[in-house]
Amino acid sequence: MRKIAALPSLLTLSNLLCGFHALYFASQRTPDGLTLAAWMIFFAMVFDALDGKVARLARASSQFGAELDSLADMVSFGVAPAFLVAMLSAHVGLQHQRLVWLSCMVFAVCTALRLARFNVQTDLDADSHQSFNGLPSPAAAGQVAALVILHEHLAARFGITVLPRLLPTVTFFTGALMVSRIRYPHLVSRFLGGHHAFAELAFAAIVVLLLATHKELTLASGFSLYVVAGMAGAVRHAVFHPAEEEKPIF
Repeated sequence: MRKIAALPSLLTLSNLLCGFHALYFASQRTPDGLTLAAWMIFFAMVFDALDGKVARLARASSQFGAELDSLADMVSFGVAPAFLVAMLSAHVGLQHQRLVWLSCMVFAVCTALRLARFNVQTDLDADSHQSFNGLPSPAAAGQVAALVILHEHLAARFGITVLPRLLPTVTFFTGALMVSRIRYPHLVSRFLGGHHAFAELAFAAIVVLLLATHKELTLASGFSLYVVAGMAGAVRHAVFHPAEEEKPIF
């Protein structure tokens, strides 16, 4: 076997450890356990974004790294978010727990299918990482984790507890979107690579400012917009380009 690139692999393993800690914190019956678990998923996203970028910059991309990345992603972006929703639903005493567990299992299974399809359809070069066929698993996990963080914030500050009733449905449909054929842009490659217009930099600065001041609402809104934008793009393409060869959504 070829020599293993140390830094990208360590970043990928850090992603995996964040997923493990997300599971650990979600299983603890502490006031901040679910919030900590959700933030661990976001930390895993940071390491996931860095490992591939570092590997390509160092020209150390390999099949070993791709497989290791998928194993880490399955824990951090498949099992951990599903378990987080299941624990939150149990904590707030939602009815129809079997349906909740069904949505969580669908999410975990769709993550596995999404990652397997990505591995067989995507090359190691940078040009293959400009867009995704289906909702990327980090974005699906981020959508779930952001709503959990927003719920914990709203419940503690205003006593609003409506989001746990919506989360199982969101979990189910984000799982389905992962195995769809809807195209989603690769935002990390778009913003971290090449030169950018002034408007893009201004937009990024505004997002950072909003994260610093209203991180809970900004994260939930941002991931929701990303998820909905892909579906809106698919509908627009079907309406305005009906003559082109149609591809099934799933």
